[in-house]
Parts: sequence; C-alpha cells; structure tokens
Amino acid sequence: MENTQAQNPLLAKLKLPGRTFQLPSRGALYKDGELSSKEGEVHVHPMSALTEISLKNPDLLFNGKALEEVCAECVPEVKKPLQLFGRDIDALMFYLRLVTYGPNFEINVKHTCENAKQHSYMVNIEEQVMAMKQLDPTLVDQFKVTLQNGQVVTLLPVTFEHMIKLYQLNAGKTELTADDIKANIVFNLTNTIASVDDITDKALIEAWVKAMTSVMQNRITDVMEKMVDWGPAQTVDLKCRDCGEVMKVELPLNPISFFTE
Repeated sequence: MENTQAQNPLLAKLKLPGRTFQLPSRGALYKDGELSSKEGEVHVHPMSALTEISLKNPDLLFNGKALEEVCAECVPEVKKPLQLFGRDIDALMFYLRLVTYGPNFEINVKHTCENAKQHSYMVNIEEQVMAMKQLDPTLVDQFKVTLQNGQVVTLLPVTFEHMIKLYQLNAGKTELTADDIKANIVFNLTNTIASVDDITDKALIEAWVKAMTSVMQNRITDVMEKMVDWGPAQTVDLKCRDCGEVMKVELPLNPISFFTE
C-alpha cells in the first residue's frame, strides 16, 4: 500500500507539510513511550476528510478508536494517544483545527444584554495556540500532597483514557444516584493518584481511597483542581456587537462543531 501511494502522482500534492508544535505538558510527565519525541514536540499534518468523519463520530471518539486513527495519520510522534493527558489532547484539537482549516474559526453567540441578537464572531485559533499556557516541569512537585497523617500522595493529570472510562461509567444515565456519585469519586481519585507512599498498586490505592476521611479527600481534590491550570484556554473574550460589553464565551471544543469550515 505504501509503495502504491509513493508511486501515485495524485497523492503527492495532497500530502501537506503541516506544522510542528510543542504539547503544553512539554512531555515532562510521560515515562512509558507515549511520545517518540523529546520535550513534547509533535508534527501535526492536516486531517483527511475520511479521518475527520471518524473524529466526529461519538461512538468512535468515546471508545478511543477515532483518536488513535487521527494520531496515526496526523501526529506520528504520538504512540499511545489514549495515555496522553486530557489537556494535551485539547491542545492537539487546536493544532489539528489550525493546520486543517486555518486560523479563522466562526462562532455564533447571543449576549445576555437587553434586546441582544445572535451574531457571528471570528476567533483566531493561531492566537489561542500562541497564548497556550505551558506546564512548568520544574513545578511537578506541586503534584505531591502530604496528608494530615504524614502519608505522601503523588498525583498525575487526568489522561484521555480516564475521561473515556468516566464517560462510559455514566453513559445513558439521566440522573446520578448516591452510589453513582461515590463510584465516580473513587474512580477519579484512584486513577489520578499515581502513588501513596510510593505504592502504585491500583487495587491497594482504591481500597485506601474508600477508607480516607473527607478532610484528606478535600486536600487531594484541592491540588487536583490546580493541576488543570495549563493547556489551551477553554474560553475567549468577545465584544458584544449590541452593547459593547466584553463577554467571556466558552469555545465549542466538541469535534462535531469545532471541525467545521
């Protein structure tokens, strides 16, 4: 197949060069072959129309197959896409959007001011990428928590696989029961904790999570909330065309709406 593609003169002009970016994690916390490059540097090629269809398919997206297909075609340095941190995946969506469609992204917004109308606004994805906050690798010790009983907990940012499993855990549920909420808490903590007192066994960590006090849990979740303060901004500031007020608008990062012309 590769030889056929190499000999096909029609394909040569379709293979656009793409661009090189640095993932906001800088690859600092990956230790199991997730990336083949150093310091989180990846080359991103534009998506083909057929691969984009897979990315927009909810079933393929939330079982991980769409992301694996996209990375195999467009981001060859990513070897284990499901093991990437969620914030790096968010960044990849921005890179793919930029190299596939260019910097302009049109968004329709209606402000909350009186007599407001829905207007079309243009967001510059290039500016969003340039302003992306990088994870400072010298601050990874901030992901360690010393609890009241002296135990040391090491945390890691949420991976895309974690997000998929959490989605599957709650799929089809219109309302969460008390047991559902408990299961979500245990799942999130168990999969965000890398080790407790250097113990990494997930079964032991899960049992420990179920037995901890609310004070300990709160201390851990406080640090977890700070661990997402990097990567692309989820919102953009736009000036309302009706009243002139600056409004903060959430970007629709769902691939179905984000990857449109």
